[in-house]
This record gives sequence, structure tokens and C-alpha cells, in this order.
Amino acid sequence: MADFRSCIVDHAAKGEIDAETAQVAQDAYDDAFATASETLGPVDADRAAADAAMAKLEAEAIEARRRRQLMIRTRRTALETIAGLKERRGYSGVKALGGGDGSGRPPKDGWVQGGTPPAEGPGSRGALAAMALKRLVENRPGLGGAPGASVEGRYRALRGGFDAGMADLIEQFETRTGLDRPGASGAKRATMDNIVREAFGEDSGDAAAKGLAQAWGETAERARHMFNAAGGAIGKMEGWGLPQSHDGARVREAGRDAWVQSILPRLDRAKMIDNVTGQPFTDKRLAAVLGEVWATIGSGGASKRQPGAGLGKGMLAKQRSEARFLAFKSADDWRAYQAEWGEGDAFQTMMGHLDDMARDIAQMQILGPNPAHQFEWLKAFAQREAEMEELAGLKGAADRAKGHIDLADRMMGHFNGDLNSPVNTGLSTAGGTVRGVLTGTMLGSAVLGEVGSGFILGRMARQFSGLSRNGDMGELIRLLSDPAERAMARRTGFIIEQATDGFVRATHDNLRLMTVGAKAEGGINAFGRRLPAAVIRMQGLTGVVAARKRSLRFELMGALHDVRDRTLADLKGGDARDQALGRWLDARGFGEKEWAIIRATPAYEPRPGAAFLLPRDVAQPELGLRLAEAIDMETRFASPETTLESRAWWTTARPGSFWGELQRSTGMFKGFSATLWSLYSHEIALQARTSGGNAWAAGGAMAAQAVIFLTIGGAVNIQLREMAKGNDPRPMDDAKFWGAALAQGGGLGIFGDFLYAAEARNGKSAPVAAFGPVGQLASDGWGLTGGNLLEIGGRLAEGEDLDEAVSGAHVGRDLAGVVRNYNPLSSLWWSRAAYNRLVADNLQRALDPEATEAFERGRRRIERETGQGQWWEQGEKAPSRAPDLALMAGADD
Repeated sequence: MADFRSCIVDHAAKGEIDAETAQVAQDAYDDAFATASETLGPVDADRAAADAAMAKLEAEAIEARRRRQLMIRTRRTALETIAGLKERRGYSGVKALGGGDGSGRPPKDGWVQGGTPPAEGPGSRGALAAMALKRLVENRPGLGGAPGASVEGRYRALRGGFDAGMADLIEQFETRTGLDRPGASGAKRATMDNIVREAFGEDSGDAAAKGLAQAWGETAERARHMFNAAGGAIGKMEGWGLPQSHDGARVREAGRDAWVQSILPRLDRAKMIDNVTGQPFTDKRLAAVLGEVWATIGSGGASKRQPGAGLGKGMLAKQRSEARFLAFKSADDWRAYQAEWGEGDAFQTMMGHLDDMARDIAQMQILGPNPAHQFEWLKAFAQREAEMEELAGLKGAADRAKGHIDLADRMMGHFNGDLNSPVNTGLSTAGGTVRGVLTGTMLGSAVLGEVGSGFILGRMARQFSGLSRNGDMGELIRLLSDPAERAMARRTGFIIEQATDGFVRATHDNLRLMTVGAKAEGGINAFGRRLPAAVIRMQGLTGVVAARKRSLRFELMGALHDVRDRTLADLKGGDARDQALGRWLDARGFGEKEWAIIRATPAYEPRPGAAFLLPRDVAQPELGLRLAEAIDMETRFASPETTLESRAWWTTARPGSFWGELQRSTGMFKGFSATLWSLYSHEIALQARTSGGNAWAAGGAMAAQAVIFLTIGGAVNIQLREMAKGNDPRPMDDAKFWGAALAQGGGLGIFGDFLYAAEARNGKSAPVAAFGPVGQLASDGWGLTGGNLLEIGGRLAEGEDLDEAVSGAHVGRDLAGVVRNYNPLSSLWWSRAAYNRLVADNLQRALDPEATEAFERGRRRIERETGQGQWWEQGEKAPSRAPDLALMAGADD
């Protein structure tokens, strides 16, 4: 062994250098010696390797100091957020521990924040530091949030900025139906091929493709700079082109030698520089390094993990460089590799790369270069703060803190994918596919609920932040009808919802939980994940929700522009709307200093009379990102969606495990309800405390108003759904109707269905259906198979022949029911009645000899139970009349 390596071992053994430094030096030495020894003798190779190892150690030391400073700075910022939440919840004597001298040094007096909780009010129970950890992972809108940035909010702000830079490309290649893959064939395929060529520096002769490739290159380079500024170390590679997406299962199953032999001829070795020697790789060295890359891809990163490390996570700042390590000779070589070993979709690969970069940058900007380590430190800090509160006499603070911390930990697991990594891939794939298909077959009329409650939720959201309660209906209509208005909205710096809901790697948030995980291996479970997005698009819900969110963002940015000539003090002393806006700015952590910078932002005026303050134009980028997060967060009031917190409440185990699959299956569609009530109940309580009068009375009045209006919205939803089924509207003079409207309008539609359904649809296994849509599927499946076999067996034992037994068990009726209930066309509001009458009813006629009698019994049942008729009667080929709207006034005696 060479002398210098022996010196490293000796110094480590004597404790003169730590184990990590010794390992870095040894790895650098071994790599350099292996390369140098191919052309030099042992002595000269040892000298060259020693120089390389020393240079590596020096560079590592400089980078380690920078990362330590970033860790301390982000820690101070996080503690400043915690202190701000404490103060806004009534704590006194809080030591912020934020700010500092900018050098990244810890405070001289140690990391003890303290503070005395109030005698009464939201903070009186203590453990606010632990509660703030949840807000640090994912903030809340309105007064319920913490005055700082969050990991999830920063991700959305970053992703929105990346989407704005890619808006032209997204408009051409986003999915139209959720199931299609634009660019897979035809003219768009040719354009995408040209974009890939341009990205690799090849002249395609297509000016449009050149411009789109340039937009991709600029956006990817901006993401690289932001990653490095947050502590990363991704080098710039000229002619890099595009990232790679690898199917880990395919790579692993092929074996190391086959993968290396496949990729080696496609690589541009002149661009692949050995970071130890600074020179191109030798044949021997490149083969060894590619073997390590194969192990990393095939194991999902496990080959680089030390025992005890988190799932695929080390210091985040040291990851991502491998995405730029593999340099392909040409666009054709890249495409050939993707077709053989990856996902093969260039647009999806680009968007997936930016989505992953936004997630990693967000974690590093909020929690530092090593987010996992920082978060563990903050958890310990929060627990200690609560224990000190309990020591001072606040009983139960430590236990409350533990609950908050455990929930925050699960929230982070859902965000970074640790809690979505499958235990058993086969089981999680099957479960994810079933849940995805069920979602696609059951949510086809969800847009009708948006019609009923969307306006009401939007009105309340505007009231909370001091906007006009009725909103700008003209802007909403323009966003729904005018492509130019939508194009303008795409470029304002917020997430483009339509660009995320149909992709395997960048799926919409409320569908991510139903898959095998955010980092699913390419190809698997794709249909089950895309079907819900397709159904949501085809019913019009995607466009309506996007328009509502954009409209609220425009109104809030317009309101900020309109008050730009006033200080925060002016706002707090103004009318009710000004005061509400001032409270909102304060709750988000914008003081006079920050507001002065924000209101100095040049106005954005896309058309005469429409002026806004865009977060992307704020002079300080960090402040702009915080403002973008705050504005985006408010849309959760207007259009609630499942959150990390609501997922963490219900889902505590990884997919592919028994509990993980059970939790994901029974929790389908419940996250919306939990999110709605949690957000609104908390915000109403906090808003009531600012009313200046009796907080209980004010809160009760606001809650009553919300319940009344949401119940009315639920009533509208029920009537629209009934007519979509082919039924007349329900009479509204019935207490049961208003009970169902209350459940439906409050986001409890699934519970409402079970509340007013005496038994499951097949009437055989109702208790199983209590486990949600998967339970209902199991109930229907058992009724069709095992339930019918048992019934047929019993009838045979009673002396019936086989034909009589099968007919008596109604096997054909049950089969027709499965076809009727588990098909997107039976759920979509615009096809529901026609599909059920023209397809499902005729199928039942063919399979069930008693179909006509069953149709008549069903008609009499709904007439008896609710007083409804059918404007398109079961079994009929065409409607006999229009819906009887007069029936809403009450059924005739």
C-alpha cells in the first residue's frame, strides 16, 4: 500500500483526524492512485494521489464551513418563525434567537428560547414550539399560520417560478385528457424531438423548438444555481442536454454488466471529468464508476446509505450531482437510453426533474444543506422547550409537544417520500392501482359540488383577508373562457395546476397519496394514477378549480397594489377591510420593513385597469418567495385540498404494509373533509378574537353563517347529482334532505351517503362498505362471487336445480351492477344517465330475467323514500320528460 495512505490510517488511528475526514481522504487517494498508476510508477503515482487527496480535503473543508454557516442561518430563521408564532399566540419574554450577525455563528448564550405562555387564549396550553414544527413543514393560510416560510409552501413557490419559465412548453405538451401523452406521435412528436436535439446543442432548423429548448435550459440552470446557493454542489456541464429518468427495477434486473455495456457507447467521455483528477476518465476508472452508478440506480440510493440512515437520504446538498454525471453524445443516444432504461417521455422527464429540484431546494432553503439532521435538532429543541414549560407548572405540555412532533415528523415523511416508499412493491402497486381506478370511477360528478360550495368558500376566503366578499366575477369568467387570460395567469409565477395532474412523476397533490409513492418506478401503476386526473379533467373540475385559485391570487395581488401607498400602521388604522389585510400581512410575518420593500415593487399591468404586485418582481428574491407562498396558501380557503397534515393524521405507515394499505384505502376522500373543517374552525376562532367584542359570540355567528351557506351549497349539489342520475330533484321539505345537505356541503359527502344508506348497494355485506370505496368494492366483489356461491349452494341444498339456484341468487343482476358502478361513464355527470339507461340497464336486461321487476321496485323505492320520480326511467331508451323542478317545493300528498 502506498505511503500516503498509510499516513491517513495512522492519523485516524491516533485520533488526529476524524473518521469522516479520513474516509474522504482515503477515497480521494484510492481513486487518484488507481488512475495515476495506469501511466506512472508507484512512487510518482503515490505523489500524484497525495496531491489530489490534499486538494480534495481542502475543497471539502471550505465547503463544510459554508454548509455549516447555512445550517446555522436556516436554524436561526426557523427559530425566528417559532418565536413569531409564540408571540402571536400571546407568549411573553420570548427570545427570538433569529437574525444574528450574518456570519452563521450560533448565539453566545445557547439555543434556549423560553417565553411565558398566556393565562388564556390559543397559546395557553403551551407546546407552541412543537406546534410550530408543523407550520415549518406546511404552513396554514390566514391567521392560523406561522409568520415565516414552510417547506411545502416554498416548494410550491419555487415550482410556480419554474412553471412560469416553462409556460410556453407546458402549453404545447401538457396532457389534454389526463390519459394522453402529447408529443407521443404526429407533429408534436416531431417538435419534441427537435426540442431534445436543440437541448443537446444540435441544430434542428426549428426556430420554435430552439426557443422552447432555450427556456428549458435557462430554467434548469436557474434551478441548479438555487440548489448550489442553498448548499449544493452541482457542477455546470456544457452541452448537458437533459436529465435521465431511470427505471430502477429494469436496471436492477438486467444486471451491472449488461447496463454498463449498454450505456458506455452512448456516453460523451470528453464531458465526463473525474472530479478527483480533473481529467477525463480512463477506461478502467470509468467502468468502476459506472458500476457504482448502476448500484445506486438499482437500489434506489440504498447502496450509498450507511446503516441507520433514512430512506434514500443523506446530506441533501451532496445529492443531485449524479444527474449531471452521465453525459450523452447526442440526442439520439439520450433517447435510446431512455427508451431502454427510462420512461422515454422527454416532457415528463423535464417536468419531473424540475419538480424534484423544487422539492430539494425547498428543504435546503428552509432547513439547511442537511434537512434531516436539522429537523431532528428542531424536534429535540421543541421537546425541550415544552419540558421546560411543564417544569414551570404548565401541566401536559410535554405530552402535547410529543403529539405535535410526531405529526410534524409524519408530515415531513409525506413530503420527502420517506413515508411513501413501498415496503412491498407488489402489494403497494396493486393497492395504488385499485385506489386510482376507484377514484376515477367515483369522482365524475365532483364538479357539481364545486358549483354548490365554491362560491361560498371563495366568499369566506376573501372575507378573511380583507377582499371584496363577492369577488371579481369578471376575472373568474375571463379565466374560464379566455385562453389569453389563462396564458397570462400561467406566467405570473404560481404552479400551473394543469401541468401536474396527469403526470406519473408530478401528479396532483390530492392523488399522490393514492399511488405507490411520489418516487414510483417508471411505468408501474401508470393507468391507475392517470385515470383520476382524466376524469377530473373530463368533468371540467380541473379548469374550474384552477380558475378559482387564479382569480383569488389576482384579487390579493391587486389588493396589495391598491394599498401600496400606505404603511402597515395606516392599514391597521383604516376601515374593516384594510384592517383585515393588515392582520393578514402581520400573520404572514411581513413587518413595516418587509412591507416597504414589497410595496415598492413595480406594478404589473397586463391590460389597462388591471394592476398587480407580482411576488416574482419583489427586489429581494427571498421576500418574493415568502410573498408567493403566502398568496398561494390563501387559495386553500377558496378551494380546499388535502394537505400534508391531513394525510399525516390518517396515514402513518408506508404503502405495501398491511396498515399502510388499510389506512390509504379507508382514508380515501376523507382528507378533504378533515382539511376543510380543520382550516375553517381554526381560522374562525382566530378571526373572532380580532372582532373587538365577545369572541365566543363572534365565532358562533361566523360558524353559523358558514354552516348555513355550506348547507345551501350542499342542497344545490344534491339536486344537481340527482338530476344527473336521471332522477327528479328531491323534495326540500324533508328533514332528511337538509341533513344530507349539511353533510354534503360540509365536505362530508361520503359520510352522508353512509348515513342515509341502510345497506350496501348489493345488500349483502354492508359492514364491509364502512371501510370506504375499497370496502365497497370488496363488498360488491364478495356479493358477486362468494356471496352468490353460498346462496346458490343453499338453494341447491333445498332441492332447487342449478338454473333455478343461479336465477334466484341474481348473479346476472350483480354482474350488471358491477359493470354499472365501476365505470367512469357511470360517474361523469354528463354521461351518467345515458350510460346507465342505454348500456347498464340493457346489460341487466340481458343477464337478469327479473330486470323489469327490479327496475320497477327501484322506482317505487325512491318514490317511497324521497318522493322523487325519474325523468329518465330505468330501462327506457329515451327520457319521457324533463326533470320536474317543481318537486323541490315538496312532494304531493
